[in-house]
Amino acid sequence: MGRYDENINEVAARTMALFYLFDKSGSMSGTKIAQVNYAMKDIPKIIKDVADSAPNANIQVAAATFSTNVNWLTPKPLTPDEFIGQWHDIHAEGLTSLGAALRSLNEKMSRKGFLGDNPMGYLAPGIIILSDGAPTDEWEKPLEELKKNNWFKSATKVAFAVGDDADQDVLAKVCGSKEAVVSIDDPEKIRQYIKFVTATVSKTGTTSSTGKSAQEIVNEAIKTIDNDTPVVVDIPDIDDDQW
Repeated sequence: MGRYDENINEVAARTMALFYLFDKSGSMSGTKIAQVNYAMKDIPKIIKDVADSAPNANIQVAAATFSTNVNWLTPKPLTPDEFIGQWHDIHAEGLTSLGAALRSLNEKMSRKGFLGDNPMGYLAPGIIILSDGAPTDEWEKPLEELKKNNWFKSATKVAFAVGDDADQDVLAKVCGSKEAVVSIDDPEKIRQYIKFVTATVSKTGTTSSTGKSAQEIVNEAIKTIDNDTPVVVDIPDIDDDQW
């Protein structure tokens, strides 16, 4: 029996929050948005698997979409079991308001927002962003403000740039380096990329290491991704009845 089958309040462990920011603008329609939806149905079991091997840490999920507006799909960071009941398939429409998403992330990544409820404290968060276009709003000032956030400074960040129209330079500035940006040429692979990075960021963020930062370890891991080879993450079969 894993730790998430116990009362989470009885587990004396710090929490790692995984923040997902998904572009759901109109250009994400079809295969792209479908692959995101498929991936997020896999996420709870991936997180459970990682967390059960990290006895001193819990992992929770917070997810938002951005298009013309920003919408948080989670009212707070949720356990994997809670997330199963909260996630609903998202649909593509609207613009690409990345600046608004960064501003909202700054608000949520605070003790008054999503990182204030755990009496045992929090580990450095993980941030996973996906976009297939360029921002349609002003994003530089929100990013400047976000970079002052100590949680954001310590977070492990990865961005997915989907297709040729994705602005990889902007995503690199958000993540802090080009090495943290994963280019996805084939939309059919979005699901596997999200799963791989989720497992990698979760494991790295809840495991002690020496000599390298969590960001460096994750950057090295994503270098091994070959766009011509399927990304494989070994997790149990997903029970679609849960959704």
